[in-house]
Amino acid sequence: MIANTRRLFCKLLPILKVDTICDVGSMDGSDALRFQAAVPSATVYAFEAHPRNLAAMRATRSLSASNIQTVEMAVTNFDGEAEFFAVEASLYPGDDWRGMSSLHRRTAAPDALAVTRVKTCRLDSFLKDLPPNSARLALWIDAEGMGYEVIEGADGVIANVQLLHVEVETAPCIAPTQKLFADIKTLLFARGFELLACDRHPDKPQFNALFIRRPSSARVRFAIRLNAVVECLRSAIADAVYGICPACLRRIQASRRARSAQF
Repeated sequence: MIANTRRLFCKLLPILKVDTICDVGSMDGSDALRFQAAVPSATVYAFEAHPRNLAAMRATRSLSASNIQTVEMAVTNFDGEAEFFAVEASLYPGDDWRGMSSLHRRTAAPDALAVTRVKTCRLDSFLKDLPPNSARLALWIDAEGMGYEVIEGADGVIANVQLLHVEVETAPCIAPTQKLFADIKTLLFARGFELLACDRHPDKPQFNALFIRRPSSARVRFAIRLNAVVECLRSAIADAVYGICPACLRRIQASRRARSAQF
């Protein structure tokens, strides 16, 4: 199913009664703000390791006025420290560079990366004080090729995770040693998740995938499927509009970006 996985993720948070959300690779905190707007009572952790991104996040008024907790760490499958390969603004146009840093040394322009050491953590270590049987978690993972390791590091709390959104690759376009979509699917299927939707066709080199733990309630399963179908139809209509009138879709998207600028 192809759908806007960001919008679907936000819609499902209250349906699944999520009370703790981890935004891994937050970049600018905008997604963390969306999640808190969707479930105001939830605790939201925004993990970011890039020093310049962190400085910008801490200077953002909407973030400082919220109760989102900014965490200066890179999330992976071990606690400690690691080399972090920071992409600098001069390498990519606009703000694209802000979300491209990684614990992997990128294949593209590897010698032009700024290397620094950062603190790392496992999610299950970070969340060790949560009530083991009552917390309902959601994970939003944009870790530039490290999604598999982030999930591995959540093994101690994975039974509490209801919803998981992860950026994936089908080819090693970030680093030759990275885990791919097939590896992540195998890992999550073994832990009781099913694939709900992708935001692009899964033969593309990079896209976002939304996984869900199958709920026991028939009512909740129906609400999940209904929302997924609605978002799938919205994506199909958007594609059709783009095919007929690309300028129309660009105007719609620009309007939406303007409305979401508050985030």
